[in-house]
Amino acid sequence: MAMYKITYSKMFKRANIYNYGCNYNCTWCSYKLKNDGKPKKFLGVDRIKRILSELDIERVHFLGGEPTICSELAEIVNFAKRELGVYTKIGHSNGSRPLPEGIDAASISIKTISEKIHIEHAGASNAPVLRNFAEAYDRGITLDASSVLIPGLIDRDEIERIARFIADINTDIPYHIVGYLPVPNSPWRKPTPEEVKNAENIAKKHLKNVTSSHLTVKDFLNLRQNIQYRSVRVA
Repeated sequence: MAMYKITYSKMFKRANIYNYGCNYNCTWCSYKLKNDGKPKKFLGVDRIKRILSELDIERVHFLGGEPTICSELAEIVNFAKRELGVYTKIGHSNGSRPLPEGIDAASISIKTISEKIHIEHAGASNAPVLRNFAEAYDRGITLDASSVLIPGLIDRDEIERIARFIADINTDIPYHIVGYLPVPNSPWRKPTPEEVKNAENIAKKHLKNVTSSHLTVKDFLNLRQNIQYRSVRVA
């Protein structure tokens, strides 16, 4: 797929570049709660470079969908890093693809340690995810991880297994646990605040920096209003 949107935060001097599409088909994906259709237009690499050059930025974040499936990602990252000298981050990724050279940081979703669950509910093996996460750390990329707590599927025991995996790499890696938001045609319920907090406390047995969130659907759909994410579309 291809990049289709750029937003800009003057406060944080940050450009956000969005890629359309994902190579996974997660049964619990919260994007199903949004009504975003396929973009009518996509952005060429030259236009992206020109826009980035014209903005007063110190950071470029790549988002999606899944940003790493964009064939032009490496070229844009290289331009942002080598030509503009800015900080580069994969704002969120499923970890299925190796991160390109020039990336400073990445937020990776580790859905499960169970390959069976990953194949059945994401459509692919999780072996590349676990391997790419470890390799990115070895390359010096600043990492943080997240998982969705889904009662009856990704439970607190699975969250603990994920925490142990991360801790085996470095106990300082930040880990965020998200309470599942039920999506259409899925059988799982939303966890209680107590269940999310309990999962957080279990993960803290292995990791030093664990946080959690328990959003409502309204909270999720209004995240862009949060000052941390607020930005203006420029392309």
